[in-house]
Amino acid sequence: MPFADALRAAVSACGLALDRIQHRLRQRGTPVSVATLSSWQSGRTRPERPGSLAALPHLEDILGIPSGGLSGLLGTPRPRGRGRREARMLPIGALKPHADRVAALLSGLDVDSDPYLIRISQHDRYEYGPGRTQLRAWNRQILRADRDGPDRWVTLFYADEPGSGVPRLRALRNCRLGRTVKDETAGMLAAELLFDRPLHCGETLIMEYELVNLVPQQPATQGSCGRTLRMITREYLLEAAFHPTALPALCEEVNEPADGGPATSRRIRLDSTGCAHALALNTGPARFGIRWTWND
Repeated sequence: MPFADALRAAVSACGLALDRIQHRLRQRGTPVSVATLSSWQSGRTRPERPGSLAALPHLEDILGIPSGGLSGLLGTPRPRGRGRREARMLPIGALKPHADRVAALLSGLDVDSDPYLIRISQHDRYEYGPGRTQLRAWNRQILRADRDGPDRWVTLFYADEPGSGVPRLRALRNCRLGRTVKDETAGMLAAELLFDRPLHCGETLIMEYELVNLVPQQPATQGSCGRTLRMITREYLLEAAFHPTALPALCEEVNEPADGGPATSRRIRLDSTGCAHALALNTGPARFGIRWTWND
């Protein structure tokens, strides 16, 4: 059965209107517009974008059909945009705990731009004080619009250290703070970073923001930092900068593929400023980070 026919039949059988299906997909962090769902039903288009492909398992679940009941009908993706559209994008919050709480946080934000922002480059710098606790995380991203209209970036933060609380988020460059929601119990923060104006298709944007910890933490013997790369990212640079009186004894780069493949690690050394860095090229979806151990 063609994909469009199967989708149309499943929608009819479940009794949900397209706007309700859209609402449920958005709650799960994989937004698809009503116009797109209608286009899929009619056969005018089919899921090909990374965000659309990530939404399919959720759509199958919402419609009450077996896993793969829709995605298995797509066949081989049609090559477009140097194969970029064949890349798989994980939903916001993927590879993290508390999926139900993530969905609750994101339900209050506009995540419609997320599937249409291509990650060209990402640079994260985490700074640690003399007490071995994280003081600040600075982030810079270079994004490219995959269509006309993306106007915001949604960031989701998890506290890496127990008891560290929810940090303060500050927009620094080419963005301003929109809606913000917190889950203090889980140590989570979700927020919209609004662009100065909607981007045109193919336009790039350099965006910077920072997270500042407000709650003192207990000294630790181990630590880690990093990011979930939800799709293939061309360049991801990660830095962990340590105070000269609290340098770790051992640092490792860790790469954990999202497809269940074996994790890899390698030892990395501090530079003369007390900073460890790791560089990932054309990596993802994966969890990529640095972990370390301090001497007692």
